[in-house]
Amino acid sequence: MVFGYAGKILFIDLTRKTVNEIVPPEELYRKFLGGAGLGSKIVYDHVPKHADPFGDQNLLGFVTGPLTGTGIPGGGRFTVVAKSPVTGGCADANSGGFWGPELKRCGFDAVFFSGISDGPVYVTIFDDTISILPADHLWGKNTNETDDLIKQELDEKSCRIACIGPAGENLALVSGIVNEKGRIASRAGVGAVMGSKKLKAVVVRSTRTKKLEAANPAKLNAVVKTFQQSLRESQFHKGLSEAGTGGGTSFLVSIGDCPTRNWASTGKDSMPTCQNLDAANMDRFKLKKYGCHACTIRCGALINVNEDPYRTTGEVHRPEYETLAGMGTLNLNDNLKAVIKANEICNLYGIDSISTGGAIAFAIECFEKGFINIKDTGGLKLRWGDGETVVRMTEKIARQEDIGKLLAEGVKKASEEIGRGSEEFAMHVGGHRLAFHDPRMSPALGANYICDPEPGHHMGSQGSELLENGMDIGDHPLLKSPGLEVYGDYEKKGPLYANGSAYFQLLSSGGMCALFAIQLPIPVVELLGPITGWNMDWEEGLKTGRRILNIRQAFNAREGIKPDTFKLPKRFEEALRVGPGAGQQVDFNEVKKAFFKELQWDPETGKSNQATLEELEVKGFELEI
Repeated sequence: MVFGYAGKILFIDLTRKTVNEIVPPEELYRKFLGGAGLGSKIVYDHVPKHADPFGDQNLLGFVTGPLTGTGIPGGGRFTVVAKSPVTGGCADANSGGFWGPELKRCGFDAVFFSGISDGPVYVTIFDDTISILPADHLWGKNTNETDDLIKQELDEKSCRIACIGPAGENLALVSGIVNEKGRIASRAGVGAVMGSKKLKAVVVRSTRTKKLEAANPAKLNAVVKTFQQSLRESQFHKGLSEAGTGGGTSFLVSIGDCPTRNWASTGKDSMPTCQNLDAANMDRFKLKKYGCHACTIRCGALINVNEDPYRTTGEVHRPEYETLAGMGTLNLNDNLKAVIKANEICNLYGIDSISTGGAIAFAIECFEKGFINIKDTGGLKLRWGDGETVVRMTEKIARQEDIGKLLAEGVKKASEEIGRGSEEFAMHVGGHRLAFHDPRMSPALGANYICDPEPGHHMGSQGSELLENGMDIGDHPLLKSPGLEVYGDYEKKGPLYANGSAYFQLLSSGGMCALFAIQLPIPVVELLGPITGWNMDWEEGLKTGRRILNIRQAFNAREGIKPDTFKLPKRFEEALRVGPGAGQQVDFNEVKKAFFKELQWDPETGKSNQATLEELEVKGFELEI
C-alpha cells in the first residue's frame, strides 16, 4: 500500500470507448509526486513528439497529489495537464474546490483521456464504476446549466463536476475547465483540449466514508497543529480570510505591482479611483463565505448583484485579484459591478479572466490607435475606464463574435493578424498571457515568467520571492536566504531561483494550495513524510522539485521551443516610476542566464544536461497504458 495515494490511475480512450486502470509503482509516485509532476511525466512519455494539441494523440489529465484529500490545510488541489495549444509546450492548470479530493475518494489519483469521441460525451466516475455517456443535449450549454442538468439527470446532487462551456467546445485558446460553477483550471488552453476531445464533463462521486490513511497519523497531527498555528498568526492569511485575494488591489497599484492601461502605466496617479476595486467593497453583495476542501482560510465568497445593468443570475463567485486587475485596473475600469458581471460571464462560458481581461485592454489600445474600428467591434466603441466596454467585450470573446473571435485566440495570434506594430503592446510571453504582477517589482517573479516551462504564470515564484527578499522558507540550509541584493547580484542568484522554483513544484505537485506559500514557509516535506511513510528530507524534496522542473522543460525542448521564445514584452524595458522598484533596471537576460546555468539547461536549445537528467532519474518508470 502507498500511503497518501489511492494507488490507481485511470486511462480512458474516447475513440475506442475503453477504460484501463493502472497501478503505478511506488517509485513513480515518489519521483514525481502528483499534479504537474506526475502529470507532465505521463504526458512526456505518452504524447508523441510534435503531436497536434487538438489531435487524438494528445492526453488530457486530471491529477491529484499525495496531500490532496488528506484533510491538511490547503490540501484540496488538482492539476490539469496536456500539450498546450497556446505555447506548443507543457500545460498545467491548477484548480481547487472539492473535485480533486472526490476523485481520490473514488480510488484514483488521476484520470487521463486520449483519443477523440465521435460525438459529445461526459464521463462519470462513481467509485469503481466508470461510464461514458452521450452529451449531445449538453453541448452548447453554459457551465452552470451543464452542472445542473447532469445532477438532475443522474439524480445525484452531491457529485462534483468539472466541465467546459461553449468557449471550450469552440476550441477558444482562452478557455478553461470549470468545477463547482466557479473554480477554474484556466491557463494554457486546457479547456480547448477538452473541447477537441468532445468531452463535455467529468463527474466524480464516492460513497466511501473511510478517509485516506496516513502512514504516521500522530506525527502528521503534530505537524499540522504547528502549521495551523502559523496560519493563525499570519497577518497576510488573516487578510486573505477576510477579503480574499483582492483585498489589497489598490495597494498593489500604489506600489507598482498591479498594472493599469494595458501595462502602459501603474501607480495611483494613473488610476486615482482604483480603491473602488478593493474586495471589501463587495461585502455589500456578499451572501456567504466558502473555502476549498479542508481549507482553514476560506478566502472565497458567493455574492449577488441585484441592480441593473450588471445584475447577476443568482449567486456568483466573488472575483479574485487577477480578475479585479484584468477586468478593472488594466482597462482603467473602476466599476466593480461591471467586473463582477464580466467574471460571471467568464465562469459561465469557461474562459480565463486573465487572458480575457488582457485581450480587452489590447483591443482598446488597438481601437485607440486606429488599428481596428467600429466595424470590427460590431458597433461597439471601445473606451478606457468604461464598464460597458469590459462587459460587452467579455461577451464577444466568450461567444466569439466580431473581433471577439480573434481575441479568443489570445493576444499573440490577434496581434499577428492585426499587425501594424500591435505586437508591441500584446502583453504575453510565448503566447501565454501575462498575469497581473509586475516583474520589475520582483526579479524572482520575472525569472518565473520567462524561465518556467509554462511562462507568464503568476504562481511558481513564491519561494524565490521570499528568498530574494531576505526571508527563509524553512530551517534547512537549502531554504535559507543568501542575503543578496533584490535588484542586482543576478549572476549569483541561480541557486536561489532554482531552489525557490523547486520548492513550489514540490508543494504544488503535492496537492497544496500555492496561496498558503505567500509570506509563509510551508512544511511540505514535514507533511509528506508522515502521510506517505517516506523518509524524505529537504535535499530529496528539492531534488524532486528539480526533477519536475526538468521533465516539464524536457517536454518543451523536445517540441523545439527555444529559450528565446519566452521573453518579456518591450514595455518592461522601461523602469517603474513608483514603488520599491522605481528606477530599477532589471537585466532579465542575466536573470535567465543564471537560472539556466544552475539547472544546466542549454541557453540556445533549452535541452537539459544529459548527466543532470540521469542524476535526477527523470527518465524511466514508463507506464504501459
